Amino acid sequence: MDEVFIPTVFHRYNRSLRGTLIDNQPWIVARELGYLIRERVEHYVINRLDEDLRRQAWLTTATGEEQVWLINDFGISYVLQRYRDPEHRELRRWLTGHVLPTLRDQALLAAGSPRRLLAKGEGPAMGLLDWQGELWVALAQLPRLMHEERLAPRAWWRRG
Repeated sequence: MDEVFIPTVFHRYNRSLRGTLIDNQPWIVARELGYLIRERVEHYVINRLDEDLRRQAWLTTATGEEQVWLINDFGISYVLQRYRDPEHRELRRWLTGHVLPTLRDQALLAAGSPRRLLAKGEGPAMGLLDWQGELWVALAQLPRLMHEERLAPRAWWRRG
């Protein structure tokens, strides 16, 4: 039997996007990317993408196992170009800024190496960096952090 992978689940627009790391390469479920862009992409993935951009794999689910088509980061670019839409710009930024780096960080890291985290709270998830026992936030996220601090002084990003 083929190896079964445990996916990491991301959420955007009230939809799930599963991804996993295979041989230190991030892969996401093609069908679920299609749900996010409101297109059926599996036919394109199976028939048009090169074999190094797509693969089939078994993922665990709540009810057992499921065989799905996965695409890597370059495959994502091809799909987003094929189904071009101005709204996909923000989706691409989310994928390249949060999803793919989070999946890459699941690789075995040397102790003390920085790793990305996704902090979930009341609002949208925020990307953080855990490095040397400290949580770091991107400078662009600072205004949001300050605003939420004024609203709720004991906010979710603080440590115990």
